[in-house]
Amino acid sequence: MDERRLLRRLSRGDCAALEEIMDAYMPYVYTIAHNILAPALPREDMEEVASDAFTALWEKGEAVRPGKLKAWLATVTRNAALSRLRSLHLPEPLDDETMDLSAPGPEEEAVEKELAELTRRAVNALPEPDRGIFIRHYYLYQKTGDIAAELDLPASTVRVKLLRGRDKLRTVLAEGGYSDEI
Repeated sequence: MDERRLLRRLSRGDCAALEEIMDAYMPYVYTIAHNILAPALPREDMEEVASDAFTALWEKGEAVRPGKLKAWLATVTRNAALSRLRSLHLPEPLDDETMDLSAPGPEEEAVEKELAELTRRAVNALPEPDRGIFIRHYYLYQKTGDIAAELDLPASTVRVKLLRGRDKLRTVLAEGGYSDEI
């Protein structure tokens, strides 16, 4: 599709040029309208918003620069759909960026930071090779058999060292007031 040629034909009032553009971009324009209006409005309203976008293109096509047709249609469709929603005076839902209730607040962030620091210190306090085994397993996600092979240790020894590391971590966290965290 030669956008420059189509826009030139459109500016001269060529209906066939508008039809070609509609054939190419109708699914795109309808999807934008649908994503904004569903489920608040029926399909007919989405089709009408898409139709309004192409009517605006027919009336103001000379203002569209070549290479910008898709973006122009997206903007016009979005604005038309939002205007349609506003005209109904529906309460607008809060978007995810405005209010994220799942995000931790300052208090939770401080607790998480303190817990992470306490955990880091407890792991770093483990003697070698226990510390290395603990880090390989819980931070690098290596399997106990792989760790055992790399360190030339029996797999049962690796499992025992992980068990003792968890016990030590549990003790340090309990002393720090986090007995329910593990």
